[in-house]
Amino acid sequence: AMAYVKHSLVGEAIKLLQDKRWRDPAFEDNLYHLLICSCKELGYLESAVKIFTHMPKSNDDPNVHIFSTMIDIFCIMGRFSDADGIYQLLRSSGVAMDMVAYSIAVRMYVKAGNLEDACCVLDDMDKQATIVPDIYLLRDMLRLYQKCNKRDKLADLYYKTLKSGVTWDQEMYNCVINCCAHALPVDELSRVFDEMIHRGFTPNTVTYNVMLDVYGKSRLFIKARKVFWMARKQGLADVISYNTLIAAYGRNKSFKKMTTTVQLMQFNGFSVSLEAYNSMLDAYGKERQMENFRSVLQRLKESSMSDQYTYNILINIYGEQGWIEEVADVLTELRERGPGPDLCSYNTLIKAYGIAGMVENAVSVIKEMRENGIYPDRGTYLNLISALQRNDKFLEAVRWSLWMKQLGLS
Repeated sequence: AMAYVKHSLVGEAIKLLQDKRWRDPAFEDNLYHLLICSCKELGYLESAVKIFTHMPKSNDDPNVHIFSTMIDIFCIMGRFSDADGIYQLLRSSGVAMDMVAYSIAVRMYVKAGNLEDACCVLDDMDKQATIVPDIYLLRDMLRLYQKCNKRDKLADLYYKTLKSGVTWDQEMYNCVINCCAHALPVDELSRVFDEMIHRGFTPNTVTYNVMLDVYGKSRLFIKARKVFWMARKQGLADVISYNTLIAAYGRNKSFKKMTTTVQLMQFNGFSVSLEAYNSMLDAYGKERQMENFRSVLQRLKESSMSDQYTYNILINIYGEQGWIEEVADVLTELRERGPGPDLCSYNTLIKAYGIAGMVENAVSVIKEMRENGIYPDRGTYLNLISALQRNDKFLEAVRWSLWMKQLGLS
């Protein structure tokens, strides 16, 4: 049978197997599994499917190894519905699945883009107390929970991993830091990073940038600068590293350090990025340093760069100043040359109209949003209610508040 398979004579192999009367079902299953695996290794995926479909029907429980291999094969072929069907058969059979089977099922659903289904597989696995994930499955689990923004799951898995006795390698440290950055306290994340360095492992660029972001948002600037210089020393600092540090200094109103980092960015051969310009615009604008704000805006216009965030920053800053004509100009440009207003743009616009005392315009924004297929969220209604209250339209504010409550957004 193996010789037939190797020479692509699958039909003959199947006939040979069907003509044989097997007394040992376990041996028969192992032989079929061996043939299917051989087809997979040789790249004869259709042949593997053919062998699987011609396997004798049995009242016995499905073979976990055969079914797992077929899930993997269908996944490679992009036949995700077939892979899902086999997994559901295996799951409903009540047969105890092993770690490999769960790993294959998780990867199949992730590859198919069905992340919630992949999480359900992990939930099923979690009920099996005897299954201990290996380091490869642990990394898959961390990445999956991060993609699904399941922070509680990430934190729980992290602490379980610490107790599991699994030996961490460089990739595991990078994976944990990258995935758990927003799920763990900054002190714990810092401890993991320091331990990684102490053990002689090298963080990758993403890890450095994650730590920069975490330290920056926590205002731990001494640690942030240390991480930045480590990344630079190893040649791993990229444009995102500079953007992250610039944004952190901007949020903290450390304008001198923000400017110095921009200059360092240019000195080291990086062009000032749109993200860096946006951070400077936002920082200067919020502190009403309008001369610096205009200077950055002029440089940004000369570079011919802008994005949705740029327009939203401008609407917000001009709105806070009560410069409604400038807001109108930005809106016109956004509609004619930009991507068009998004939810954030509209929410900011309502706020701007409220500051300018243009209540009717603020209310009309809701109508425009609906016409453009953008659904108001909680922030939209809160901004509108605030705008109405600011302009002594208390009865109208109450009406919108009741409407908001009726929508379940209160």
